[in-house]
Amino acid sequence: MVSQVSGQQNGGRRPRNRRGEGDKLRDELVEAARRLLAAAQNESDVSIRAVTREAGAAPQSFYLQFASLDELLYAVYALESEDVRQLLADAASQARDPQARLMAVCTAYCRFAQEQPGRYRALTGVRGQASHQGWDGRPLPGAPAFAVLLDTVTEALAAAGSSADPFLAASTLWASLHGLVSLRANRPAFPWPPLADMIASIAGQLPRTPVTPSNR
Repeated sequence: MVSQVSGQQNGGRRPRNRRGEGDKLRDELVEAARRLLAAAQNESDVSIRAVTREAGAAPQSFYLQFASLDELLYAVYALESEDVRQLLADAASQARDPQARLMAVCTAYCRFAQEQPGRYRALTGVRGQASHQGWDGRPLPGAPAFAVLLDTVTEALAAAGSSADPFLAASTLWASLHGLVSLRANRPAFPWPPLADMIASIAGQLPRTPVTPSNR
C-alpha cells in the first residue's frame, strides 16, 4: 500500500545507508515516487529532484539506483500494476464459469478503484507521456494486468458463442469500467443504481462487440 508518510517528516535528510543497503534506498525512491504520482496531474510533475527530496536523499544518489527517471517510473507502474494483476487473477480463479469469472474480475477491478483511490488515480488518472525512451523493447507495465482481463473476456465470448473481437471487447470493457468508477466517485449525489447491476449491464454488452475492429 502506498505510504502516506513523507520522507521529510523529520525535517532532515535520511541517514546514509550502510554498505550493502543500496536496495533500501531503491525501495525508498520507489515509495517516494508512488506518493508523488498519486498526487500529480502529469507524469512530468514527478522529477528526479522531487523524488529524492520526498525520500530525503541526495539527488546524486538517484543514479546509483536508476539509470533514468523513465526506469524509476517503469518500476513504480509495474509494482502497482502487479498488485492489480494479482487481484484480478485471484478473483478469476474463484469463479465457477466464464460469465461468473467475468463478473468477478470486473467487480474486483471496481472495488480496487473504490478502496484504493490514490493508487487507482496514479495508474489511470495521471496524464502520461506519449513515449518513454527508457521503456523501449519492454512491455507496458500494465500489460500483465490487462492480459488477465483479456483472457477472461476471450473465454466469456467463446462461451457465449460470440465471434466478437476479444481485444476490442476487453479494451472497451476496461474503458467502460473506468468511466463507471470515476463517475460514481466524482458525482456521488447522483442516484446511481447498485454497482453490481451496472457491472452486469456493461458485461452483458460484450457479445455485441463488432466482430472485427474498424480501421478508422
